[in-house]
Amino acid sequence: MDIRQLKYFIAIAEEGKILKAAQRLNISQPPLSKQLMLLEEELGVKLFNRQNQNQRLIITNEGKLFYQRSKKIVELVEGTVEEFKELSEGVRGTLSIGSIPTLGATLLPKRIRNFQKQYPNVQFQVFEGDPNRIKELVANRIVELGLVRHPVNNQLFDMIELSEEPIVAAMSEKWNIGENRDYITLSELEGKPLMCIITPKGTSAYNHSSVTDRVVAACLQNGFEPNIIGESSAITPLLNWAHYDIGIAMVPRSAMNIMPNSGLLFKEIREPSIMTHQPALIWLKGNNLSLVSQRFIETFQVGASNLDLDTI
Repeated sequence: MDIRQLKYFIAIAEEGKILKAAQRLNISQPPLSKQLMLLEEELGVKLFNRQNQNQRLIITNEGKLFYQRSKKIVELVEGTVEEFKELSEGVRGTLSIGSIPTLGATLLPKRIRNFQKQYPNVQFQVFEGDPNRIKELVANRIVELGLVRHPVNNQLFDMIELSEEPIVAAMSEKWNIGENRDYITLSELEGKPLMCIITPKGTSAYNHSSVTDRVVAACLQNGFEPNIIGESSAITPLLNWAHYDIGIAMVPRSAMNIMPNSGLLFKEIREPSIMTHQPALIWLKGNNLSLVSQRFIETFQVGASNLDLDTI
């Protein structure tokens, strides 16, 4: 038995079919089947029960135990190798991360700059999308890390939760409420043309209430129905519309970093405040993360409760 066989077994256990495991490992199917047979002979137990009608492999209780041990052994060996590589060569590789636009504009630039100074041999791949898309990228192993907002399936993902941030009103001079004040009260938005973020319904298993839902609920609780004239699944269009005097955009505070030269006024909402869904850094549960990703996660573990958002 060697580390290669353990990796083969892990792939088979996770994919459930020899063919899919072979495709994942980029090897042909017959040698993989033979390696599984040799492994079962060496251990003296059946690791899978075969379902011939659909070629599905059902892992046995012995297989489940061996899978848990195999994962630990592979992680220990690969982690040890990476640690020695780090000692001799420094951390190198590619950091692949997905992010929703607001958190990407706020949390990533400074962290990537500092991380690249510390580990100059690291390259970066950053993908943007809505929370549903980023979760799917992480779940499908297209990226290792994701910056999203709750809800997050904690059965599928491990995570570091970050601080909540408020929703603010982004407005042009035409719609300037409160004159020179850096805040407005929620009641001052009554009758004003509002524009909000919306989450498309039915597009993913990760659907949740949108900013629109939170704004409507807060306004109704305060005795008026909001005048919502526009919605978008992306924040940039809302900020553009606000820039062109169409209305007031209701966006997370971190959105003020997306268009820094727009001339928009960003004002805190009080009495009451409206909070966004809590942000989180996520990664696939049980996934053997690269050393690069592990080091990047550490930048969030120190003071993780303090989200690096510019104050208003």
